[in-house]
Parts: sequence; C-alpha cells; structure tokens
Amino acid sequence: MEQEKKIIGVCVAGLDRDHPGRFVNALCNKAKQQNRPVVVYNVFKKLDYMNSFLEGEIQVFQHIPWERLCVLLIFTESIDNEEVSGKLAECAHEHGVPVISVDRCLEGCHNVLFAYEEAFERIVRHIVEHHGCRTINFMAGFQNNDFSDARINIFKKVLAENHIPFDEKRMAYGQFWEMPARLACEKWVTKWQVGKQEMPEAIICANDIMALTVCNVLMNHGIRVPEDVLLTGFDGLGLVSYCTPNLTTARDDMSLIGKELMKMVDRCIEDPEMEPMEIMISFQTVFSESCGCNPIQVHNTNEQIMELYGKAAEMRIQSNDLFFMMSTLTDGYSAFNLAKNLNSYQHFIGVKSLLLFMNPTYYQETDIPHKGFDGDSMLLMSEIRHGEYHAPLAEISREREQEMIEEMLEKKGQLLMVPIHQQEEQYGCMVTSFADCAEDVGAFYEFVLALNQMLGTIKKQSQLHRMFITDNLTELYNRRGFYGELKKAVNRLEGREMTLFIASVDMDGLKYINDSFGHAEGDYAIKTVADFLRGTMEGRKGVCARFGGDEFMVAILSDAQEEDVAFYESYEGILQKRVERFERRSKKPYQIGVSIGCIHRRIKSLEDVDGLMKKADDIMYDCKATHKNSRTARIRENRRL
Repeated sequence: MEQEKKIIGVCVAGLDRDHPGRFVNALCNKAKQQNRPVVVYNVFKKLDYMNSFLEGEIQVFQHIPWERLCVLLIFTESIDNEEVSGKLAECAHEHGVPVISVDRCLEGCHNVLFAYEEAFERIVRHIVEHHGCRTINFMAGFQNNDFSDARINIFKKVLAENHIPFDEKRMAYGQFWEMPARLACEKWVTKWQVGKQEMPEAIICANDIMALTVCNVLMNHGIRVPEDVLLTGFDGLGLVSYCTPNLTTARDDMSLIGKELMKMVDRCIEDPEMEPMEIMISFQTVFSESCGCNPIQVHNTNEQIMELYGKAAEMRIQSNDLFFMMSTLTDGYSAFNLAKNLNSYQHFIGVKSLLLFMNPTYYQETDIPHKGFDGDSMLLMSEIRHGEYHAPLAEISREREQEMIEEMLEKKGQLLMVPIHQQEEQYGCMVTSFADCAEDVGAFYEFVLALNQMLGTIKKQSQLHRMFITDNLTELYNRRGFYGELKKAVNRLEGREMTLFIASVDMDGLKYINDSFGHAEGDYAIKTVADFLRGTMEGRKGVCARFGGDEFMVAILSDAQEEDVAFYESYEGILQKRVERFERRSKKPYQIGVSIGCIHRRIKSLEDVDGLMKKADDIMYDCKATHKNSRTARIRENRRL
C-alpha cells in the first residue's frame, strides 16, 4: 500500500442503530464506488452517560493511525459526548488531518448537518395548509431537548402564521418512545370520551415510533386513521413498511447523503487547510396513507407476521446458541483452548475476514505460550482468511499489526474496528471487513460482546488457577502445580519411552537466617534460591517448584531419544556455580547454600515419579548431612576465634 495519507477514518457510536448505521453505510457505499479506503472505529453505544464499560469502548480510538488519515469523519450526534468528540478533533488537527463533524456542529471543523427542521415544517404545513386542519394535537419528544424543542417551535410558528392559537393542553411529551407516548395518547382519548377535549382533526408526532404508537392506541379505541384523524410521523423508521396505514413521514435520502459526504471529503483532501464550512443535506418528505394523501393499500398481514415471527425465532435461537457457546468455551481456565475451539462457533462471527489482536496485559495473564515475546508485542489470537478460521497464537509487533490491518484494507477496501475489553480494562481489538457485517451489525456485535465476556471470564479463572498451582512467595509452581505439569508432559509423550530427570533441592541454614536476621531476610533467601533454579532451566522445558519451607523440586521429562544426560549429570555443578557467583557478589551477612540430590531414569508412567523423587530426596539428605556437619564445624571454629 502506498504510504501517502489516504485512509478515510470514521468514528461512530451504535453502528447497529438505525440512523448511524444508514449514514455510515451511505458513506461507505459511495467511497467504494470511488475506490476509497475507509476504516470505521465503532463503539457499542452512545457515550452520553460514561461508565466503566464505555471507558473500555472508547479505547478503540487509540488505534487510529493519524499519520495515515486524509480526513476524519466524526458522527458527533451518535457519539453524543462533546468531550470525546472534541478530543478526537483536537488530535486530528494536531496531525494535520481535517475533520468533518456529521449531524452536530463541532467548533473548528467542517460540519455536515441535516435539514430536519425544514422537512418537519413541510409536514406541519401539509397538515395545516394542504388539508386545512385547525384542531391539531402534538406529540413532542423530551422536555428541554434540542430536537424536541425545535419541532415544537416549528409547530407553533406554522400555527401562528395560519392564525391558529396554540393550545398547551393539546401537546404531550412522548419522550420519543413507545410507553410514554402510549400513556400520553390514552390520556388524550379519555379526555375525548368524557368531553373534556374535542377530538382533533390531526395528530402530528415528533418521530415515527410515537406516531405508530398513537396509531395503535387510536385503532384500539375504534378511531380510524386517516378517516377520523390524520396522523404524521418523522424520521423514516424502517418499521413503517410493516404497518397499516403507511405513515406520512420524512426520511433521509441515502444516495444524497453518501454523495454529499464524499463531496466534502474530496474538498478536504484537495485543500486540507480550507476554512471550516457547513453544508445542509435535505430530508425527503413522504406524504402517504396516514394523512389521506394515498389510498390505503391492503397488505398481506399474515406474510408480514410470519416474516417478523421468523426473525424473532432466529434471534431466540441465536441467543440460546451464544449462551451455549459462552458456557462451553469458559468451562475451564484456558485462553489457549478458547482460541482453538472458537473454530466450532465460527458461524456466529458471520465474517470471512477477521484479525483478533490481544494486548500483553491480557495474554501474559493466561496460559497462552508467550515466552520470548517482546514486552510490548501483540498476540495474533485468531484470524479468518478466505472464510477459514485459524488460531495462530503468534507474536506480532506493533508495526506488523498495522501492516496486517493495511493489507486487509487493501484487499477489502473498508474495515470495521471494534474494541475487545472487559469494562474499562482493554484486552485488544478486532478488525473485520465492513461489508461482511454491514447487513447485520447487531448480530456481529452480539458475538463481540459474548467474546468480551468469555475472555474476561477466562482471564479471571486463569488468575485463580495460577494462584491455586503457584507458590505465592517465589512464583514457582507449588506441589499441586508440579504434579499437574508433569501429568501434562506425560500425556504429551504417551506411547513413547520417557526419561525423567529429578533434582531435589533443599536450602541450607534457613532457620539460622530467620532466627538471626528476621523472616524478611529468610524470604529473600528463599526467593534467591528460586531464581537460581529458574536460571538453570533457561532454554529448557523444565518444571521448578517449591514444595514448602526450604524444599524445592526440579524436573525435566523428555522423550528418551532426546534425553540430555550430560546436562543431568552436571546439574548439581551448574546450580552450585550460580550459588557461588551470588556469594561472591552478595553483601549479605549470611551465606545461602543448597543441598542437592539428582537422579534420572527411564519411566513408563506418572506412577513412577514418586519413587524417583524419593531416591532424589535420599541423595539430597545425604548431601545435607555433610553440609550440616561442615557448617557446625565452621560455627565452632568461629566461636573459638
């Protein structure tokens, strides 16, 4: 991929919601026609009320490659957090990237807005001036809400211009949602029934969901739309196609939106230093059946019901299957097994291309092998190429991570990046082809949320398991962990002749150090011996364990054909050299010594381990007795001096 700035970056929230999804789709469709690469950085929902989950979500914006962007589009209304949108714009400007704010003004940026008020005014004028209605009820949104207040003011303005007095009692707040609108409409109907208010000629609603709710309430009371009352909505909700009568509403023109957004992108690319400008995109007004402009078409309601029932059934099955997947893949503590077994549930992901990168803060806390990884390396945990799932579990540098993303971008043209996290704790990120999940972003996000939960559960279980098998002071295996690791090694070598090397190591003089210098020094001495043992196993698949107090055990199980007899027979000397090197450099007022018993034999099964350990212990105790006699003699000599 060429290294000049060329990526169109998009920051959006709630891509699975109606408006943000349609707007981003419109942009991506137009960008695809022009062969423009797009990367969409999406958080799960609006950021208007921040919590620990959303703190984790917004970390996806940290992956934006500012030096590669030619322009950044922020869908500011969908994000609904001025601080977050402002920081994104500030960071873009620091890198010389022009910013386009969509659906809400952002200071210092180019702003693309939608002519909601203009379209809403056309609807109100249509009811008042075309149909001649003078008695009109109005279902507003929230109180003290900018969108709702703007539509109330338009309603009042059109009434005033037509010399119709505004009646506060004919307005209610449906809060842009079903239940509040239902309650408000029921109160209206009750007033009409008892004669406290004359039934209106028309009801104008500030959005479609409230209009559909009002329509249902009216029909339940035998009031017909449009024969008895005209009705209008606003915002072009897709659900209206299932309803009778079809709503008079206003909706966005996707083709026009895509075209205008790309025109603004082109201007920014041609002149990145261009002064901030503002454009307004028109909404389409659709005068339909609910206001009587079109005759009501008879729909096959059975077919529509069956379609909706089928979709609901699919969602139930999907939810059940996701729950089963989560239960199955978190039955244990292994992130390694989760990555490998995720292949069985690939159909839930629903994409043909995918990269799942995990941070060191995640994989270093699990059983995924990462010895030798650079401290800042990413882990490529999962990958889907050409529809086939792989679990590479491979080390990826930060530079290589970006290269892989750009390679996918070059092939797919448009990507979607989402955060992988548990609450505010960032685990990594997932990158996929935008086109693969554009048709059902909601289903894709259900999988992502399930994966977040699984990874979080596995990490916690992995931490608990590590505590269960690890000595807290030295971070070596404890007795339980030692036997567990040997059992795994035996299972891996099943059917082959095996050699087991055992070194029983006991620390000399721990009681003397504790009694003379305190238990803190005793703990230091124990951890020092543990470091000695770890050092002897560098580059080897050995198991080091602290069995308690001053007792340690080292084991290497290998295929008999790969046994390293020279190492086994020189192990005592290798360990003693580390002890002697420490003694030469140490400024401690005491010596740290060890007694060692080593043995190696062919074994047939795990049952042979304890017998070999007993023999190594016997050798070690003979060594310890010699060390003890020598130490006693030294102490007596020191006392005489």
